[in-house]
Amino acid sequence: MLDEDELSKLETRCRAVPITENEYVATDFVAALLETVMDYQNATTTVERAGKYFEAHRWDEVRSLDDLEQVLARFPADREGNDKLAQYLWGYHHWRRAQELRGLVAYFRDRDITDLEALRAWARASSERDFTGHIKGLGPTVYQGLVMRAGVETVKPDVHVLRFVTSATGRAVNELEAVDALEEVARRLELSPRTLDWSIWEYQRGTSQ
Repeated sequence: MLDEDELSKLETRCRAVPITENEYVATDFVAALLETVMDYQNATTTVERAGKYFEAHRWDEVRSLDDLEQVLARFPADREGNDKLAQYLWGYHHWRRAQELRGLVAYFRDRDITDLEALRAWARASSERDFTGHIKGLGPTVYQGLVMRAGVETVKPDVHVLRFVTSATGRAVNELEAVDALEEVARRLELSPRTLDWSIWEYQRGTSQ
């Protein structure tokens, strides 16, 4: 947890960040799952191109969790099979992301979460502890991105956000510290956490170019 002095430093830094709006919320269950495993530690252009490839080539075929499971079953669950699966879904050789997608699909199947309404209900009721450790490769940052995609007001502690908080406070912070601190700062600034998250992300991306 950040102490009050650190929170004050972070609040001051946040006040200097230009506010930009991005209220993206998933409107499609399958797309939300695919974007969840593609969106972390990938360049924005890669994520966008992968999404466009899926929409252009696989959208009509994969409209439900059942459809997605049928596609997964057609490819062996090894590195070569996952590489071919990734090419099929996204047009990229991201075999690890395909492997993580299998885990994410199994996770939600086990919990009978099979559509967007159920995903939103799960996101509102779940906690990071319910997710982290259940799917190899997917941790707190991915969880935060997923629940935000499902409409929850929170923050995604990716590399840009962590660097921002570290710079503002003068010490390294972990994902959960960053989330708690920025949610509190958002409250003080009378902003939605999602808006503050996106503003910091855009600001950090601009300063790193």
